[in-house]
Amino acid sequence: MPSANLSNYILIFTAPYIGTRDPLGRASFQDFIITLSESEILPRTLVFWNHAVQACIEGSPLLGPLAKIERTGVRILVSGPALDKLDQKSKLRIGKLANNFDLLDAIHKANKVVNF
Repeated sequence: MPSANLSNYILIFTAPYIGTRDPLGRASFQDFIITLSESEILPRTLVFWNHAVQACIEGSPLLGPLAKIERTGVRILVSGPALDKLDQKSKLRIGKLANNFDLLDAIHKANKVVNF
């Protein structure tokens, strides 16, 4: 199903919300991921760092949209150190477990980095 137009930029998510840590911020994060899964132009890489790794673990409502994004050829990197600190590594369900070298490599190779 790789039919999306991948653009050489990276989206980095560091929290499971956009803006403020309230219901609106959490809903905005979820809505953004769902909208991204329906977009024709996608980033080459998504990075989930710090508490944003929760989007990629068992029980996350975003596993379906993230799987759809991944099937288009987008690389999804999930911070192993964050999963370790949150004791959630065994619950990873989507994306590639990444260390800080993997994350830095992805950042260095991108033309643009967008951080949320």
